[in-house]
Amino acid sequence: MTETNSHPDPSPDPPHPFTPAALARLLLSDTYRDVVDTALNRIGTKDDSSETIAPGDFVREAAELIRLAESAQRRAVIYERERGASWEEIGEALGISRQSAHTKFAEHVKAWREPLDKPERLHPDGTPDDKQIPYGARYAPGSAAPANGSAEKTARLLDQWLRRHDGWADREHPVSGGLPRHSTIEMVLLVHHAAHRMRMDQLVPDLQTEADLWDLSADLQERMLRESECGGDPLPKGFHQSLASDRARAKALRAAPDRDNVAWDQVLNAHHAAAQQEGAE
Repeated sequence: MTETNSHPDPSPDPPHPFTPAALARLLLSDTYRDVVDTALNRIGTKDDSSETIAPGDFVREAAELIRLAESAQRRAVIYERERGASWEEIGEALGISRQSAHTKFAEHVKAWREPLDKPERLHPDGTPDDKQIPYGARYAPGSAAPANGSAEKTARLLDQWLRRHDGWADREHPVSGGLPRHSTIEMVLLVHHAAHRMRMDQLVPDLQTEADLWDLSADLQERMLRESECGGDPLPKGFHQSLASDRARAKALRAAPDRDNVAWDQVLNAHHAAAQQEGAE
């Protein structure tokens, strides 16, 4: 698998966040590492006679391996569902019926998707922010040094871990290199969703924050333009009109009076002003 999609040639634009399917694969890889590390700890026999080894320790460690293997199986099913596999295909792989596979794993898949689809809040770039997103798969946008629990840090640590093992030393990104990231147009859609949700959720609208979102949308669309000029995907119909509209909307929102205590009619007036400015241009 090539690394070109996740790690393009150096450019002023940072990589976009991982997709939900990439997060599911990342957690599966992380569980595989836990299985390997746990097994490696007891392959050697040097300490078998040590007084630090209590009766039953080997059984307990074998039970831990079983627990980790079962966790890997659940995460493999989640990843297969993210990849589009049907319950029938998953059941066939496990040697059980479609219904049995659904009964055994559907709740785990639901628990995985719910905080991604309906998060408690959204990050400024529109990615989900929810404490129910598993540790190690959380989004931390705009962070130069990814925080503990973030997907970027998990991917970086897994890259380092795998490079230490034979056969991977010549690859800089043996894990993160194959994980898909959101496209720029997908990020634009996430930002638009964040702006819509903010207007629906807030009793007192924060025009400055909403203006930031529309400016971010315009920044992303300018990135799309750069990517298109470098041989990327063609621009969608109405692209330039959308870019101008988002800039105008941000400008009008910033110009609205009483930003700290505004009514909904002022928000609507700001959006109307944005539409009028767009038409004038």
